[in-house]
Formats: sequence, structure tokens, C-alpha cells
Amino acid sequence: MEGYPITTDIIVRFRDLDAMGHVNNAVYLTYFEEGRIAYFKAATEGEGIKPEAFSFVVAEVKCLYHSPSFLGEKLIVGTRATDVGNKSFKFEYRIEEVKTGRLIANGYSIQVSYDYTNHRPVPLSSDFLEKIAELQGSVPYRKEDAKGA
Repeated sequence: MEGYPITTDIIVRFRDLDAMGHVNNAVYLTYFEEGRIAYFKAATEGEGIKPEAFSFVVAEVKCLYHSPSFLGEKLIVGTRATDVGNKSFKFEYRIEEVKTGRLIANGYSIQVSYDYTNHRPVPLSSDFLEKIAELQGSVPYRKEDAKGA
């Protein structure tokens, strides 16, 4: 998926459906989560999410629904990091139906780097910023942040 360095395949399961026979709106946040996990796995070269390496909290999520998806459809979730600041960044998501390319949903989540011991936000690590640059070619800093300030 162009513009999204990480993609994740999803097969719509029966448990994802609501009484209307299409994917329930809340399930798309789980699909976003799958994309987020895939991004973190890529950033750790397959090691997965380790709290000591990637301590984040999700501060905000938004999902825009464009087209329903149904049982058995194969979806693809594209994920990219944007709006990188000093202590937070945004993941943008795009979900398409694979066969037709139909846009199903898009949205974002904002992650805040968090120190669970001291219970406070902390600056993003230079290691994480390097991983973003490796995956995306550069660090997409917030426009108002010249260097992620």
C-alpha cells in the first residue's frame, strides 16, 4: 500500500460481525491495533513489543468509516508514523479490501511515550526515532516542531 511502510492482512471473522452482518464499528480499532503491533514488531526486527523498549500509552483514537466489510473479506491495514513530537507521535491507518482496493476505513491514534515507574510522559527515545527513519526513510516531525521539540 503506497505511503504506508507497514501492512497487515486481516481476514474478517464471524466474531467481528454485528447484528447487521457487517464488521462492528468497534472492531476497526482492533484492526488499527494489529497495524500498530506490526509496526512495533518491524521496529524491533521481529522481537515484538517489550515494555522496556516501547513504553507508550494511547491518548487518542479516531476512525472514519467509508464502506462496510463482510465475513470472509480480506482486508489490508496500512500503518505509518506521522506528526512526531518530543513525547508523542501519531500512527495513521488505512484499511482497504484487498480484491477491489475499496477504502473501508481510515484514522489515527496518538501515542505518548510513558514512564510506567514514575507515571509521567517522557521524551521519545533516539532509538525509536532511528527505527522510524529506517522504516520510513526519515522521521516525519510535526510541522510546528523543527526537530521534534
